[in-house]
Amino acid sequence: MEKFTDLKAHILKKGQPYDILDKDGKLPDVIISNYHKLAGWGETLEPIVKSIVFDECQELRHRGTQKYEAAEMIAHSCDFRLGLSATPIYNYGGEIFNVCNVLCPDALGTWEEFSREWCEFRGDKYVIDNPAAFGVYARETGVMLRRTRKEVQRELPGVIRVPQWIQTDPEAFKKLKGQAIELAKLILRQNQDFRGQKMQAAGEFDMKMRQATGIAKAPFVADFVRFLVEENGTPVVLYGWHRDVYEIWLEKLRGNPLRGIADLNPVMYTGSESPKQKEESKQAFLSGKSKVMIISLRAGAGMDGLQEVCHCCVFGELDWSPGVHEQCEGRLHRDGQDEPVTSYYLLADEGSDPVVSDVLGVKKQQIEGIRDPNQELVTKLQVDPDHIKKLAERYLVDHGIPLPEKAKETVEEAV
Repeated sequence: MEKFTDLKAHILKKGQPYDILDKDGKLPDVIISNYHKLAGWGETLEPIVKSIVFDECQELRHRGTQKYEAAEMIAHSCDFRLGLSATPIYNYGGEIFNVCNVLCPDALGTWEEFSREWCEFRGDKYVIDNPAAFGVYARETGVMLRRTRKEVQRELPGVIRVPQWIQTDPEAFKKLKGQAIELAKLILRQNQDFRGQKMQAAGEFDMKMRQATGIAKAPFVADFVRFLVEENGTPVVLYGWHRDVYEIWLEKLRGNPLRGIADLNPVMYTGSESPKQKEESKQAFLSGKSKVMIISLRAGAGMDGLQEVCHCCVFGELDWSPGVHEQCEGRLHRDGQDEPVTSYYLLADEGSDPVVSDVLGVKKQQIEGIRDPNQELVTKLQVDPDHIKKLAERYLVDHGIPLPEKAKETVEEAV
């Protein structure tokens, strides 16, 4: 802000209000904050902020949170409101109502009117029934503005997405088997009295299954990344989620000089590093000292510069949301990139990957139809949006465990 304008900017340092006046008793021209800190600043900023810009506005998708209520409070007192995102929908289309309700209240009517007019209720999720029609409506009413790179003469080579099935270590799943079966059974119980326990079990089952899947394929992911670096001579950005998986990657990618295995000097950009350490990792990658940069799936929003040295990324672990993957690809597929970006999605044929990759299909349809109604969809899968139950059902079936009757019908219908 200060480099390109004469405006004075201040970055909020704490989650609770403090004096932000300068030595002359004046407020800054621009206040910069992450979404988390908004929760404590809502009442303070509401009377003084006249314009607000929400970058990565998909962060407004969850009503009922403290940061959402604060964002809504501040925004509704402003004369100018703007939301920016390449991925306005992270999950299912019904969430776009929450984003729009902060930026342009009542433009989509009430929640009841919006959900009745545009949505279909599947499982426990509201899914926009006709994403392309809603995308056209949002443009015609001025709720959404879309400018393609072609329209602004800033086109880039496309993204090449390559799904690649790889080997897994069966021992990683054996350690999980007993506990996973019990959790899956609890998730699929029909008795409503266990609702609280089922929610807790669903979160634990999801975490354990995805972690076990990541660990099971981690050595093979590292071997694949090493092959890309050594055969193609290109640095690689590697995306993951679990700390235990990172440790396996680091050990394999650091190599062993005694055995003639080169050290690729992998660096980290995850939730565990300080801002200084993250910047050091980035500079090591940009300078060529490191050939592999490991980034957390939900870290690095807005990071720039990687496109100058890298055009290849690998997803060693998956997220439930395609919007997260697209954001990750955007670290490389951005202005300054001269090469087509290649994304490798490394998939295990057991564990959570088969189900997650299925669920990503229906979520992808929700994003593309709304954002670009003229674009043909490559994948139009209609699967159960209640993804954790589907994961539990698949797990029990694979292990020969009988399902409750209702769950059995669901699996048979899907097959």
